[in-house]
Amino acid sequence: MSSRVNHKRKKGGNSTTISLKKNRIGLSAVIGYVLIIAISITMSIVVYSWLKTFVPAQELKCPDGTSVFIRDLAYTCTPGAETLNITLKNNGKFSVNGYFIQVSNDSNLDALPTIDISSRIRLGGNVSANSIVFSYLIYNYLTPGEPTNVRMSSFNVSGYGRLYKVSITPSRIEEQGTKKKSVICSAAKIEEEIACK
Repeated sequence: MSSRVNHKRKKGGNSTTISLKKNRIGLSAVIGYVLIIAISITMSIVVYSWLKTFVPAQELKCPDGTSVFIRDLAYTCTPGAETLNITLKNNGKFSVNGYFIQVSNDSNLDALPTIDISSRIRLGGNVSANSIVFSYLIYNYLTPGEPTNVRMSSFNVSGYGRLYKVSITPSRIEEQGTKKKSVICSAAKIEEEIACK
């Protein structure tokens, strides 16, 4: 081929050599763009796969119909012997494993209960993080059916002053794959005023 180019160069000049160089330069640019696009697509697939491992596949939440109510509430406000006894009943369609409890010592009943008293439990449950659980991540203990649909808990609430309101937010154990995780049922949150006895 080079002899042919040289032959044409002798006859007609440099036009064929210049067009071959232009074709090679054009072909190199096209190959470069194809490689850049292929590398970009490959990198985006790798990054997407890597980021996907950080996002949970499905958000765990309590099923609709999870519900508890305060069946009995006894607050003793005798100085030095303040106690709060709460009897919860599961009146929903699904079992629960425990609850979060907060109280308010603000006489304004519109104020949100913000004082966590879970660490002050005396009987009727175990403390797990900031919640009361009936069983340690084994099963949802408080069932909708008799006889395990009622549970009483007692708290020592001395040192908080006069209490005016209590808030209960149930929690459930949900399975995600092979793991069991505790889920807060914020849609089933209940609040009730406290009367001193």
